[in-house]
Amino acid sequence: MRAWCLRGIGLVTSLLVLFAAEPPLPAAPDGFTWTRLTEIRADLLKPKGWNLTRKRKGDSETYRMTGPKSGAGAGSALDINWVGDVPGKAKMKPTQYVATLISAAGNSHKLLERSSGTLGTLATASFRYQDSGSGRDGIMVRYQFFANDQTGSLYIAAFEARAQEWTNSWNTGRVLMENFRVDPSF
Repeated sequence: MRAWCLRGIGLVTSLLVLFAAEPPLPAAPDGFTWTRLTEIRADLLKPKGWNLTRKRKGDSETYRMTGPKSGAGAGSALDINWVGDVPGKAKMKPTQYVATLISAAGNSHKLLERSSGTLGTLATASFRYQDSGSGRDGIMVRYQFFANDQTGSLYIAAFEARAQEWTNSWNTGRVLMENFRVDPSF
């Protein structure tokens, strides 16, 4: 009887630690629902009417969330990529890899904004530019990076919309990017 009771206490303690490790999500804003991206241990707000797809390539995960079409063009979209073992693949820490990506973007595009910081153990960086590549002329893109040098992983989020609709589209994009939740131990 005593052994069963001790096992029960151990199970309850384990469950409390499991739930305490992951803080509860705040209430979703009107028009959004929380979606769990299980494979990459992240949570994302999904706007009503948007579609979410997932693809796996090797050990990398890619999610694409697309909004309704806007006029003659495609609607806004959010791409989320998770890459593990960046040091093994790129031969550098995730933060160094992000710096090279930003440098390359700056060499081929005029960066309209740029920022960096930290979020707990994660290094963050972001930038925005207007794309002028073939077939993408008039597309505004904002990248957000979450680099984890301790685990070697990298989250990359990219929100894009037509430049002429950027201000309105970014109202949704800002909510998506500012509320993207990642597991800092992954």
